[in-house]
Amino acid sequence: MNQPIKIKNEGDAFEAIERFLAGDAFPEGIVLEGWPKLKIRLVGEKFHSSLTPSVMKSFIELQNLVYKSYAIAQYDTEDTRRLSKEERDELEIEVKVEEGSAIFEIDLQDVLIKFAEKAGETMPPELIVATILGLGVLWAGKTSYTAYLNYRKDIRASEAKTEEQRDVLSSVEAMSKQETARLEILTKLLVSQPKLQTVNREAYDTRTEMLRGFSTADEATISEIVVPQDAAQELVTNARRKAVEKRLDGYYRITRVDSSNPDVFKVKVRRHKSLDEFEAVVEDTSLTGDKKEILQYAEWERTTVYLSINAKEMDGEIKQAVVLDVVRKDPPD
Repeated sequence: MNQPIKIKNEGDAFEAIERFLAGDAFPEGIVLEGWPKLKIRLVGEKFHSSLTPSVMKSFIELQNLVYKSYAIAQYDTEDTRRLSKEERDELEIEVKVEEGSAIFEIDLQDVLIKFAEKAGETMPPELIVATILGLGVLWAGKTSYTAYLNYRKDIRASEAKTEEQRDVLSSVEAMSKQETARLEILTKLLVSQPKLQTVNREAYDTRTEMLRGFSTADEATISEIVVPQDAAQELVTNARRKAVEKRLDGYYRITRVDSSNPDVFKVKVRRHKSLDEFEAVVEDTSLTGDKKEILQYAEWERTTVYLSINAKEMDGEIKQAVVLDVVRKDPPD
């Protein structure tokens, strides 16, 4: 009889991810036993069994990542407003402060178990396994944090203007052979699971903001990775992610047509069977007058049309959208 696979540490998680990628089935699923945990140690006069506002903000950023991860998995959006109070309460993290020190521990096991229970209502079992393993590694894995720090190190080294800056960056721990191999496995998982890829993009900004908060300490240790204050401050400089370009093709309701400006034809659209709404510019060069009339008719008659949309999105918000094509056809039931 098959037994559930026990995940006690990051190594177990990566072994299971490899098996998933190889096509192995998990008939009995996985069982989390003490994993994942994110442990942070801060050194400095301000940090003795206490939280400063900047450190509190770092943990709030991690909480927001958990909420965004759930919104992406369940609702296919980074907009956490979709979450109910019950969902928020069940996914709330708990930060434990060890007495007499500045060591913080976030046990994410219970959060992932709740996540799996909720997602199990809509996701097939094998997808839940991949999602839980991927989220655990992205939220708290040493491999993902080391990869982030090394990526930022390379970026800042290319931007550095002084030898002093380069010396500061040299203190950042390089990836080991084991971590490099694990990163390759994680990359394959992200490619196979687009929603995890979206979570990974969100996790980039979360790590940046967490590190920014921890940079007020003389030294921060995150998932066993030691980062001196000057290195942390250097790494977070100019680190905010830019808007991501993506296609949002699908069925939409046209809620408003704006042709008041003769040079710019705009529409406000709402995704089919969703409350998500945003404004888009209609591409002049590719859309004929007939197709613009279809948009106008769709607004008047409150009918649904299929739109090809190119958009730039960041933090769950559409920053820019362009309608490239429009087709009047019935949506699926």
